[in-house]
Amino acid sequence: MNGLMHFLEHKLAPVGQRIGNQRHLKAVRDGFMMAMPLVLVGSFFLLLISWPDEALNFSVTGLLEKLGLLGILTTMNQSTMAIISLIAVFGIAYRLAESYETDAPSAGVIALSSFILMAPRFSTTVFNEKGEEITQVFGGAIPFGSLNANALFVAITVGLVSAEIYRLFIQKGITIKMPGNVPDVVGKSFAALLPALTTLIFWACVLKGLEAAGVQGGLGAVLGVIVGQPMRLIAGSIGGMFIVVLVNSLFWFCGVNGGQVLNAFVDPVWLQMTEENQAAAAVGDALPNIITLPFKDLFVFIGGGGATIGLALCLILFSKSQTYKTLGRLSFIPSFFNINTAILFSFPTVLNPIMMIPFVLTPAVNAVITYVAMASGLVPLTTGVVLPWTMPPIIGGFLATGGSWQGAVLQVVLIAVSFAIYYPFFKVADNRNVELEKEERV
Repeated sequence: MNGLMHFLEHKLAPVGQRIGNQRHLKAVRDGFMMAMPLVLVGSFFLLLISWPDEALNFSVTGLLEKLGLLGILTTMNQSTMAIISLIAVFGIAYRLAESYETDAPSAGVIALSSFILMAPRFSTTVFNEKGEEITQVFGGAIPFGSLNANALFVAITVGLVSAEIYRLFIQKGITIKMPGNVPDVVGKSFAALLPALTTLIFWACVLKGLEAAGVQGGLGAVLGVIVGQPMRLIAGSIGGMFIVVLVNSLFWFCGVNGGQVLNAFVDPVWLQMTEENQAAAAVGDALPNIITLPFKDLFVFIGGGGATIGLALCLILFSKSQTYKTLGRLSFIPSFFNINTAILFSFPTVLNPIMMIPFVLTPAVNAVITYVAMASGLVPLTTGVVLPWTMPPIIGGFLATGGSWQGAVLQVVLIAVSFAIYYPFFKVADNRNVELEKEERV
């Protein structure tokens, strides 16, 4: 056990810290956060327009239609979730340029323009006089499918590359320099001209190269094959989810934020799958994906990293140690909002050999139970509604599954499972702490 703890503390933890602090991964992670307000707001509108009739005694959508609100609410939903990639590309380039201490807004705008350049347009097939097919592209019309979560890998690539080109020009001094008495905002605008021109020419060459190669779907199709499909196979399967959860929990156990290490890799995939469910729910089709972002946030990691909500119950209900009783009173309410910092570092669970097994095991078990419950039809799938990760259980499960009581009951079951797994390990720790407190009083 000592050898394992030494490996986790001195080998795995430093690796996690380096990955979590890598500037490009941080830029991707922080760039996505700029789009999250739109995701959350758009999910609220989706909740209204796709509320299942069986959840109430009357049709919510029918009522909204009678009131003349259904159309505008649908448009509001499309105007938020449907432009996630558009916001993400700006945010990613902004954060990366910021990390280099260059002008972040200029880098973001250049990346945004490059993303629009690379976005596939509407096209139609017509026939000439000889009956030959001719595909016409309407240059000014960009479908929502080119701007939503389906284009996240394009947004990541364009955002990172554009910011790197901009940074290279600025740091090498390859810019148009204005006199010192010119206002700073004007100087920055002129300094961005050469990197902007170069970046747009670069992406135009990429676009024409793909067209010349006969690639249908542009850069998104290429990245989908190279990156999207492998990541979807990993993050979209129960086996892949199980591995991701285990690695996430191991990093958290070492005191490293597992989400910071892994989210830049898997969240884009889960967000795509969430939006696919949202699009299906909006038109009344069958939901295609079991694993989504709410699946992870609201069911797997219920109570925070390590799914410690069961441990919080143990602390407040069964602690004999005075220290643990106090910790239980302080940590119980935050744990129901998935905030478990006190438990992680005050109990502690971090690098605590007694708690390693339940800390790693509980969220993995939650993932399997949730997947089986949804795959078997016992619990409806998440409808694409993205709720804050701080949403308390029962309410969160009810809303995430489209107003289903089964979703709320599943969260109650997961809390009970968390409690059952943590309890025997908690008792060992509690008894040890009681003995220590007795020794201190003596």
